[in-house]
Amino acid sequence: MVKSLFLALAAIGLSMNTFAQWQQHIDYQMDIQMDVKTFQYKGKQVAIYENHSPDTLRTVFYHLYLNAFQPNSQMDKNMQQVPDMPARFMHNVGTEAQPKYESKIAHLKENEQGFIHLQSLTQNGKEASYKVIGTILQVSLPEPILPHGKATLAMDYTAQIPTMGLRMGRNNSDEVALSLSQWYPRICVYDNQGWHPYQYIFGEFYGDWANFDVKITLDKNYLVAGTGTLQNPEQIGFGYQNIKEVKTRQKTRTWHFKAERVIDFSWAADPAYQHDIVKTKSGVELHFFYKNFPENWKKLQEIMPEVLDFYEAKVGKYPWSHYSFIQAGQGAMEYAMCTFIEGGKDPKALVKTACHELAHTWFQHIFAIDEQQYPWFDEGFTCFLQLWADAEVVQKDPVANFSEFRRKAFLDYIQDRQEEDPSIRADFFERTRSYFSTAYAKGTMFASHLDYIIGRKAMEATFKRFYREYAFTHPTPENFVRCAEKESGMQLFWFLKEFMHTNHHIGYCIEKVESKGDKTLVTLSKKGRIPMPLDLIVIPNGQKPFSLYIPTDLTFGEKPNPFINMERIVLPVWNWAESTYQFELNLPLSQVKNISIDPLEFLADPNAECYNYVNSD
Repeated sequence: MVKSLFLALAAIGLSMNTFAQWQQHIDYQMDIQMDVKTFQYKGKQVAIYENHSPDTLRTVFYHLYLNAFQPNSQMDKNMQQVPDMPARFMHNVGTEAQPKYESKIAHLKENEQGFIHLQSLTQNGKEASYKVIGTILQVSLPEPILPHGKATLAMDYTAQIPTMGLRMGRNNSDEVALSLSQWYPRICVYDNQGWHPYQYIFGEFYGDWANFDVKITLDKNYLVAGTGTLQNPEQIGFGYQNIKEVKTRQKTRTWHFKAERVIDFSWAADPAYQHDIVKTKSGVELHFFYKNFPENWKKLQEIMPEVLDFYEAKVGKYPWSHYSFIQAGQGAMEYAMCTFIEGGKDPKALVKTACHELAHTWFQHIFAIDEQQYPWFDEGFTCFLQLWADAEVVQKDPVANFSEFRRKAFLDYIQDRQEEDPSIRADFFERTRSYFSTAYAKGTMFASHLDYIIGRKAMEATFKRFYREYAFTHPTPENFVRCAEKESGMQLFWFLKEFMHTNHHIGYCIEKVESKGDKTLVTLSKKGRIPMPLDLIVIPNGQKPFSLYIPTDLTFGEKPNPFINMERIVLPVWNWAESTYQFELNLPLSQVKNISIDPLEFLADPNAECYNYVNSD
């Protein structure tokens, strides 16, 4: 299915070559022997690495994520120096009156830690030298990989799953036995910026697309859920292809999964999982694996097919045959063809989380945004899609502005007066709040304000164009903005630079409303550094309300009227360098009841107290 979609994109001239001239490719073959009692496993991995770049590669880097879960790791040290690290990661070694917090990782015993230990590593059968630096494996190749060449990298290793793992681990709060994400030696991305050997400090990932052929052998009573399509359901059962029970005299079963053109492979396993399957209108199978709160997970199955259909309609086709919602992990996190969700006690929270993680499929897995460089692009646009689906699908209330929740969060962050540079790499924020506020709230506000500037019709068209032109290419925010320019006919790069590369704010005010003969003179002021086009609504006494639109000179264009069945008057542009703006209403002041800026409350203005004029006479 993935291959056919990719070929279809190429056939209409919209292949990856419209953006990136090349993409690396990897074929992984894995044989995993898991001991469910010790939580250790033995791995054999072969990675056929295709170098599509014009560069000769003499070094290859791998991620060894599990090494983060050890005392004195960089993740441990970072957690102890960030002043507002979430409590679930910390341990109070002081008293309630005088708390002293240390990372929980610092207190892991040897049999509770995570690790990946290599036994052997070869390239094309020749022994390769390597060194391990924290969570990064640096390999010196015995033979360079030439441009458009390939190499077979084979390794044997042992690993241990930690008790406390960020997003993953063993025996989580739901007592799910195994939650394996970021669990295998994964080759780092090599793109036109070179290698990306990010240490695993806190979060956000970046991966090249790969094919996976994975065999997992473990206790026969465990059900395995995760990435890929099960190749041997007749030997497994557990509800796959509606095969309920397959008996075996062996102590173990081997699960064989394959996945095409995905950026990662994750899986979870537990002997008490329930497994349900429903289908979307387009035929995508949705799998649900859970062991607690079955009534809420059953309700989730009623909603999520419609949500996936909505995302396909607004962005583009889901390119794989199925998707799994798995009760596993810590918190919630999106993975290839699946998501891990902790808990499910609150049915509304479960739906919101599932909608959010499913939306990640497009930005984190089909587009594969570099989350370290652009955490706000992935999280913010995912939030925007999630909130859009929540309004139209879950709440059945297709409001114009559905991002109020994130807008309030962003305004609270501004009021805190501790904003950090929004262009900082994900792991480099000084405070956890700064990261989350930038990635989730400010990122959503960027998408919401772009929607406000160009209008909903152009925004919908932008998402679809972005999918057609940039699926499977590692695009950047600049690529999305360029699509928005093409669909809206406006100039928009100024907004990207001002909103996401500075800590400038939006600020407007109705300064004065005064009589001018049989007309009314209105004076507006710009108090913030970020210019915006403005929507206003005027409510006269005894007459129908009407809207005003003040374009900014920076867009060189106008959006359609967002107020259905309301007359709109387009005023002259407000040049961004001018701090004040005046216009006249063809009404005497006595007939003006109310004037309001931004009546739909799109704008994230921290000082919007003077957005509304009420005639008290």
